[in-house]
Amino acid sequence: MSSPTGPQEQRLPVQTTSPEQRLPIQTTSPEQRLPIQTTSPEHSSRVQEQRPHWATPILRGWIVLVGVIAWMVKQAFDNWQSTEDLPSLRNILLGASVVLGVALVQAVIGFLQWRTTTFRIDDEEVRVDRRFIIHSSDRIARSKIQSVDVIQPFAARLVGLARLRIDIGGSSAHTIEYLTRADAYRFRDFFTSTADEVGAPVAPGSVWADRRTDESVITAVSPRQIILGTFISGNFLWTVVLAAAGIVVPMVLDAQVVSIPLVVGAVVAAVRVVTGTLMKYWHFTLLQSARGLKVVHGMTTLTTRSVPVHRVQGIAVSQPLLWRLTGLHKVEVTVLGGLAEADVLEAKVLLPMGTADQVARAVAALWPGFQMDSVDLHPIPRRARWLRWFDRQTFQWGLDDRVIVARHGLFTRVRAVVPHSRVQSTRLHQGPLQRRLRLADLSIQIPAGPVQLSCRHLDAGDTRELLLTEMDRCRAARRAETAALSGSADDPRETPTPPLQ
Repeated sequence: MSSPTGPQEQRLPVQTTSPEQRLPIQTTSPEQRLPIQTTSPEHSSRVQEQRPHWATPILRGWIVLVGVIAWMVKQAFDNWQSTEDLPSLRNILLGASVVLGVALVQAVIGFLQWRTTTFRIDDEEVRVDRRFIIHSSDRIARSKIQSVDVIQPFAARLVGLARLRIDIGGSSAHTIEYLTRADAYRFRDFFTSTADEVGAPVAPGSVWADRRTDESVITAVSPRQIILGTFISGNFLWTVVLAAAGIVVPMVLDAQVVSIPLVVGAVVAAVRVVTGTLMKYWHFTLLQSARGLKVVHGMTTLTTRSVPVHRVQGIAVSQPLLWRLTGLHKVEVTVLGGLAEADVLEAKVLLPMGTADQVARAVAALWPGFQMDSVDLHPIPRRARWLRWFDRQTFQWGLDDRVIVARHGLFTRVRAVVPHSRVQSTRLHQGPLQRRLRLADLSIQIPAGPVQLSCRHLDAGDTRELLLTEMDRCRAARRAETAALSGSADDPRETPTPPLQ
């Protein structure tokens, strides 16, 4: 039987890498960091594959061990209160054995998870492989990365480690934990860099504050502003009212036994409000560099968030009643494809509390050339007082060739701003009473988020005309934006990325 020599001669040989050519799996240490080498001028790409930092199992498992120890101490304290006898040596040894057993199991599981987890970063994609019990491989194309956050929990921050949270929009975030702080910063800059950024990498000017020497501060919230805004916030004042009610009401009703739980609960709630706000927004700083906007904040856990400017759909500037006495405002943004996890809800905050000047600087950094007061606002018709007799004067609306604005709120003033290019659709609503008063509402539809823009109780004829002309403005704004992007190299999704130096 003759062999088919023709096809065999046309087959491409399978090339395998020799032991000398294989890339070893390398761990990152302060003494031995290897840079990511991407596409060279000859278009040859080499990939670095490495494991997370060796201390990752310790940082993941220490909280479990602390919880077991705290539970055992509580049980021993309860037994001592009931029997008034110190724990026996046998019980102490038994408790120590349980702690050591939990620590050993946690160490073994953590080591196996660390040993079977690798990640690859090159000029095309990021891949995270997990091969412990359940095998999984997360592939993230660099062209799909929208923003990258660097999070340093308190325990990791003490030993110089951090984790990366990669947002690709519209789905859950991908996390790489833990890396050395320098590697986390370097990878973050690599993911958010574009081809038009040339020159050597810039060293960080402040490691603990995550600020590079080429970045400029747009605005920074002082500790005084955070403390002042916290103590006059609605959440804190409600706890004060609850504590006062816990003292006064039982005295009037002669039921002092109810006073202690109410007062203790109010005090605990007040402490949580104050400490939570201070730890979350401490040294809140908005920075700007060639890569875009960046937010750094946190007292114990330092969080660095990249602001995806091209995905911001609108902004909302709010001012509660008591904040008007101090001139503080809060700025929130709606981001297209924003994550739904509870721990990233604060990614919608562009400025937690700031003065009017700070708000203007933050908005100008987000939308260059735009000023909040540049749009003239118009009141709603006087006949709308039959529906809004107590707050008609707070409803205003306006627009220009770039944005549409709506303002409302009696106790909390809210001004919502949406660019015409971000409007997805418009909706006209008219209730039975509004039809009789010749009024109507115009709602601007954008992705779900803190920004909700609705021009309420306008003249019905003006509302219909605004509905039709707004769609024309939206189409014109989108065409202008598309033309600007097609002739610009500033969009990282349309331009190649340089190698990480």
